[in-house]
Amino acid sequence: MTSIGIRHLVFGFAIAAAAAAPAAVGGRSVLWKNGDAGVAVYRIPALCTAPNGDLVAACDARKLNGGDLNVYQPINISVRRSSDGGKTWTAAADSWTWQWDAKAKWAGSDPSFIVDAKAKKIFLFYNVWKWEDTEKWDNNVYRFYVQESSDNGKTWSRPRDISGDIAFPCWPFGKARNKGGFIFISSGSGIQTKDGTLLHTLVHVNDGNALFGSDDHGKTWKAFGKPVKNGDECKVVELSDGSWMINSRWRGGGRQIHVSKDRGETWQSRYDANLADPQCNAQIMRCGKALLFSNCKSPNRRALLHLRASSDDGATWSEGVCIEPKGAAYSDMTVLPNGDIGILYEGAGYATINFATVPLADIKAQLR
Repeated sequence: MTSIGIRHLVFGFAIAAAAAAPAAVGGRSVLWKNGDAGVAVYRIPALCTAPNGDLVAACDARKLNGGDLNVYQPINISVRRSSDGGKTWTAAADSWTWQWDAKAKWAGSDPSFIVDAKAKKIFLFYNVWKWEDTEKWDNNVYRFYVQESSDNGKTWSRPRDISGDIAFPCWPFGKARNKGGFIFISSGSGIQTKDGTLLHTLVHVNDGNALFGSDDHGKTWKAFGKPVKNGDECKVVELSDGSWMINSRWRGGGRQIHVSKDRGETWQSRYDANLADPQCNAQIMRCGKALLFSNCKSPNRRALLHLRASSDDGATWSEGVCIEPKGAAYSDMTVLPNGDIGILYEGAGYATINFATVPLADIKAQLR
């Protein structure tokens, strides 16, 4: 959370009983559309506010089809920037172009950001696949890479493999997917805590969640604490008392919640059936005294993208502001320089990645 967001968005109110607001959204635009630049499908949005107030957006550029990282095709990470709060954007450019020829075939997917406000850097994470056995893709293994930018997303360092640094001994790191090793970094955004720790989430599909991060502004990365059972794609947020909370995609039409008061060493878990979700990646973040949560507000459909607010660390939530009433899926969000909220999300049946803004007043109207 940047100082911009804290200055403009400080909530300390109880949840209002008002009905959900209609699509109270302004500044909507399409940043990526399938077919642009010869790319078949764009998916998996990530969004952040750079230390200088610029917006940086990223997504998968899936060259041949909509398949995930384990489908045989080149995938690059496409990046766009805005210096005017999302009104206009730079042309799309890859953060790094992987080699894809007779000698080597690489693909990167699921971008996510952490902004280090103290070091004034942006870290860009993604999962990487090197195709070594194209006939038996299950024999291959996801790797975890990071790039960093010291100029607000204009240029990026060479990718660095941190897979071994953030491995948990109790998880089958380095083993193929067909041997229980389907582990990856969640897309979207991680956080910087109040004490400066950089923090992000890992997923072991059908098993659980875990945390990794850095205590030295990204010079080194390490695992934090111990994994927790029951979880899929997830996000982490710092609560008002300094605890860390993971909000995770899970089964049954709701969300799985894990809270740790000792930096991930022990966990208290609960299932939130009131936070409707169709098993889809979502985003949660702290804004001053409030939490904000964006997801598809449905127990069984990837549609009805909403932005909801909580003034009690996620115990209860407002009805929310509707961002997209029709088809939508993954989303990420950030605080804009003027205090409004910017949201980047998959729309139109995965045909576009859209940017929209939600006025601060519409969020405050959900609380009293």
